[in-house]
Amino acid sequence: MRFKEQHPELFRQLHPTRNTGVDLDSTTNSSHEMLWWRCPAGHEWRETPLQRRSPAAWKNGDLNACLYCVAPGAIVHSCGHRRFQPSESTFRVLAHPCHKCEVTEHARLILDAHDDSAAAAVEILDDHPLYALFCAKAADIVEWWEQIFPLVEAYFVRMVSVYVAIAAVEHRPIPSSPTDGLLGACMLRILDALPPSCREEMHAAVPDDAGNLHSTYLPGQHGSDTGWGLKKLGFDIRDTPLDGDIERRLQFCEQQRFTATGELPPVNLADRHYPPFTHLPRDRESGASSELRGFRPKQPPPRITAVRVTLAEACPADPDDPLGRTHLGYAPGLTPPELWERGRGVWKLRADHVAASTIVLIVFDKTVVLVASVTGLTLHRGGLAILGEPVPDHPLIGKPDPLHTPNPLAHGVLQGVERSGSEPDQHIRSSPWRPGPIPLPRTAS
Repeated sequence: MRFKEQHPELFRQLHPTRNTGVDLDSTTNSSHEMLWWRCPAGHEWRETPLQRRSPAAWKNGDLNACLYCVAPGAIVHSCGHRRFQPSESTFRVLAHPCHKCEVTEHARLILDAHDDSAAAAVEILDDHPLYALFCAKAADIVEWWEQIFPLVEAYFVRMVSVYVAIAAVEHRPIPSSPTDGLLGACMLRILDALPPSCREEMHAAVPDDAGNLHSTYLPGQHGSDTGWGLKKLGFDIRDTPLDGDIERRLQFCEQQRFTATGELPPVNLADRHYPPFTHLPRDRESGASSELRGFRPKQPPPRITAVRVTLAEACPADPDDPLGRTHLGYAPGLTPPELWERGRGVWKLRADHVAASTIVLIVFDKTVVLVASVTGLTLHRGGLAILGEPVPDHPLIGKPDPLHTPNPLAHGVLQGVERSGSEPDQHIRSSPWRPGPIPLPRTAS
C-alpha cells in the first residue's frame, strides 16, 4: 500500500525540498528509507515512513503528532534514530549518528578499502613463515592440494585484507604481518572444510595461540562491533560457502580417476567480498626458519568414540542366557569384572558402532558406573555382546552420563576426555539412535 494513499495527512508533512532523488509518490507504508519531515509548526526531522505512521505511545493517540511539538524526553541522532528517556522532559538533537550507524559506516569504509588491500595481503602472506609451513605441510598431506589451493589462498588473502583495510581506514600503520591468532583461525577454518582423514595431521601446522572465527567476531584487538558491522553489510567472516566449494572441487578431482571432463567445477564468488588479486605460484618456503623455532603446534583435542549402555536394577537372568549369566543389571558392591560381565551384553547394538568405538560406558541412574575397553564383539540370536576389559580408574566413572539421551543405547564422540588420570572436559558430540533389531547372522550361543 502506498504511503500517499493510506496516510494523506502524514504525506503532506514530507519535506518539500530535502528529499531530493526520492520518488515520494511510490513510497510504501512499510518503507525503511530515512526521509525528511516538517510539521505545521516548522520543525524538521528525519524518520522512516514506517516509524512516522506507527501509533507510538508518545503521540498520545494523535497519529500526526510531531516529536518536537509533543516533546517527550528523547535524544535524536543525526541519522534519525532516537532514544526515548521517559524520566526526562528535554528533547535533544545530536549532530553525530547513533552507535550502530557509526559502526555500520565504519564497516562500509573498511569494505570500500578492502579491494585495494589485496596486494599488501599477498605480500604479507609471502613473507610469513607460519603460512609457508601450513601450505608446505598441506602439499604433503592433502590430496589434490594444487587444485584447491587457489580457493584456500583466496580465503587467506580475503581475511588478511580486512586487517590491512582496517588499518588504512583507522589511519594506523599497515601491519607487517598478521597476528598468529588470525592466521591460526583461518587455518582452523580451512581444516573444517578439508576431508576428515587429513585434519589431525594438519593440526601440527596450526599455531598454539590460534584464535577463533565467529559470524561477528574477528580475532585480535577487533571486537564484536566491527564484525557485526561487516556482517550487516554482507561480509561473511567465516565464509560458510567455503565447505561446499572445496567439497565440489575434491569430488570433481576424484572423478577424474575414472573420467576426464577437462575443467574444474565453477566456484561462484559473487557477493562474497573476495578482493581481486592475480594468483601466481610462489615459493611458500621462503619464510625464515629461525622464526619458526618458537613455533608451538596446536594439539587437536583427544577424540574418543564410545557406545553407551544403560543398566536397570539387578534381576535374575533367563535360564538360557547366551553368556551363561545368573543375574543381570546393576547392584551395589559388584567388582568391576562382575559388573562388566553383567553389562557387556546382550544388546541390540549396531555392529559398526561397536567396531568404531574404543570404550563402552555402562550407566545406571544417569551415572557412569563402569568404563571398559572394546576389543571385539560376538553375535548372538538376540543381538551382540561386547568383548573388552574394565578400566577401573577411568575419569568418567562416577560422572554424569556424557551421552545424555533418553534412549538406553547411544553412540557418540567424546572430545577432550583423557583416557585415564585427568578430569574429562565436556566437549561431546553424540549421535544417539533408537535401539532396534538389526540384521545379524543366526549363530549358536
